[in-house]
Amino acid sequence: MGKLILKDCFIEVDGEELSDHVSSVEVQLSKQEIDTTNLGGDGRERAHGLKDDQFTLNFQQNYDAESVDATLYPLWDEEQEFTVRVRPKSVDVGPSNPEYSGTCILLSYSPVSGDVGALSTTSVTFHAQREGISRATAAAPAPTPTPTE
Repeated sequence: MGKLILKDCFIEVDGEELSDHVSSVEVQLSKQEIDTTNLGGDGRERAHGLKDDQFTLNFQQNYDAESVDATLYPLWDEEQEFTVRVRPKSVDVGPSNPEYSGTCILLSYSPVSGDVGALSTTSVTFHAQREGISRATAAAPAPTPTPTE
């Protein structure tokens, strides 16, 4: 059975591909734990609550136009929702290369971080809104063109 070594992930934040500035990625799918234990049992019972998914990315900081800071700062400052998309490989979406995506918000951002003489990095957590993070194994269909008169 094959194993995957992460070397060529696809990372997109608000339409900007930032894969070449990411040193680690984590897609965390989580649901709130609801305790439903009652007096009729010998142990705890639990139910799934609301989703609380998130993406955690460690960026190698860059202040050039259309790069890390130019993408992240406005998302934090303007308090806008945006889409994050992550795939294990940079090739097209497919059964062996699922895409995880979600509508997210950025609540905390450290634009300058690092030790003297070290690479400037920033760790960012994107919190998924409402429906959480979805998983796709096929590319979205192209929009159907409207006929012209």
